[in-house]
Amino acid sequence: MMDTEICPPECLGAGIDNLLADSERSSTKGEHRLGAEQAEAALTADGANPAQQAKARQLLTLHRLRLGDYQASVKHGLLALEYFEATGDLLAQSTVHCTLALAFTDTALNETAVRHVLGALEAARACGNPTAEFWALSRFSLVHGAMGDGQRSIDLGRQALAVAQRLEDAETSFVAVNNLGDTYLVIARELLAGGEDATPAFTTGLALMREAVALAEAQGNPFNETLARTNLVSFLVGLRQHDEAREQGRRGKALSRTHGYRSLEIDIDAQLAELAREAGHVDVAAAMMEDQLANPDVCGEPKLLAKLHRALFEIYKADGRFDLALAHYEKLHAVTLLMTVQTAGLQSQMLINTIEIEQARHEMEKSRLQLRVEKIRAEELNDQAHTDPLTQLSNRRALDRELPWMIARAQRRNRPLCAAMIDLDNFKLVNDDHGHTTGDEVLTVVAGMLRTITRGTDLAVRVGGEEFLLIFAETSEREAAIACERLLASVRGYDWEAVAPGLRCTVSAGLAQLERDGSIPDWLARADRALYDAKRAGRDQIVIARAMGGTEKP
Repeated sequence: MMDTEICPPECLGAGIDNLLADSERSSTKGEHRLGAEQAEAALTADGANPAQQAKARQLLTLHRLRLGDYQASVKHGLLALEYFEATGDLLAQSTVHCTLALAFTDTALNETAVRHVLGALEAARACGNPTAEFWALSRFSLVHGAMGDGQRSIDLGRQALAVAQRLEDAETSFVAVNNLGDTYLVIARELLAGGEDATPAFTTGLALMREAVALAEAQGNPFNETLARTNLVSFLVGLRQHDEAREQGRRGKALSRTHGYRSLEIDIDAQLAELAREAGHVDVAAAMMEDQLANPDVCGEPKLLAKLHRALFEIYKADGRFDLALAHYEKLHAVTLLMTVQTAGLQSQMLINTIEIEQARHEMEKSRLQLRVEKIRAEELNDQAHTDPLTQLSNRRALDRELPWMIARAQRRNRPLCAAMIDLDNFKLVNDDHGHTTGDEVLTVVAGMLRTITRGTDLAVRVGGEEFLLIFAETSEREAAIACERLLASVRGYDWEAVAPGLRCTVSAGLAQLERDGSIPDWLARADRALYDAKRAGRDQIVIARAMGGTEKP
């Protein structure tokens, strides 16, 4: 049987990275259908890690937008954004926000678009990336233009242009100039519709569009050049420079036909038809539009159909052929109604998708918080189970848990470990003469003193009644004895009269160092015997246990 070679994880990861790189290159070339297929393959590939999946979704956000699949674009964008926000990738956040802003602007969900474009600008500035800031400002200008706020759109467009000029990048420079010119075109048309003088807006926009055409030519980007020439024709028509408008239109149409830019070709044909009509060639103008309308590729494109029917309606109405004008107006109305219904349905679905993803995010966050609360509660219960409720010192259960690893660490580091048994002297008399409440207060005060002489690496335990145990980590007998002397002096010198009149308290201590290979019971028993020797010797003193079984005072 032949051996089968299995690709290791790093090989799979490299293959996914290659798919993502290919998808990104396809985006740059405008090949969005191919790019979407590559990104989908990366997203669904076995072994794709969360970062690769998020990158695939980021690419799909743009690819699906360019292909007109707004629902998929928004879905992938929101999921990608969730990952980038969790990982703090500000640049990726800004990029995805920009694309989502376009998707929501195209579907007239302008308020949601504003939210995303603000997120894009904030993330871009937070990460200090001027290219990301440019795209965010450019999208911000576009959103305000769609909302009918022309002046704000121009202000933002000029800010974007200023950033682009500092970048000295061909693509961003073209986009900045073209978009700003396009904003002036919208404003000029609004002025004309209101019966106002649009010449200044047309003149400013014309200068910008000439610059955009020059930038596109230098860039060698046919799509950008066709787009810019289409806009340039609109400005020339507005300023009634018809000869140059026809020349620019012919050049733009040749480019659009060569590269298959159908929507731009129809826009240019509409412009050329308008020029033909104004020159008195109404039949030529109508024939140009009717030829486009007869193209089967246009049937499934409502936006293109609307453009053609509107152009034919205007041509026939101006020529006095009202029956034909009415026929195209009715078809325009039907297409517009269809587009409105489709847009409304798309808006609803996009908002539903957004809400569902947000709801899923909230549910996930709620689950995380619940887990955190449960963890804290478990830790609290664990602490309660290992803590003496009166003194808040560790209890015997904590001693059983902590002592073995403290011994192991001391042996591993070859460091000493000392145990001190502490007992309140004549504590029964305290309870008998002053009551158990006073006895509890005495225990609490002494527990506070024990905490004072111990460190974070030590262990203070209430082992029962009035008896305590101190474990001193990495501490010699002499150092432990000094700490215990401080404890005895603190107890002896405390103002017990403030607790109860006539009250006086002392403690005794038995100290033992852990012997090499010694057992825990033997070690603690030695400390306990030393404690009782201290009691028999008169109390309020320390006795140290010796290795051979004897004891002595420090």
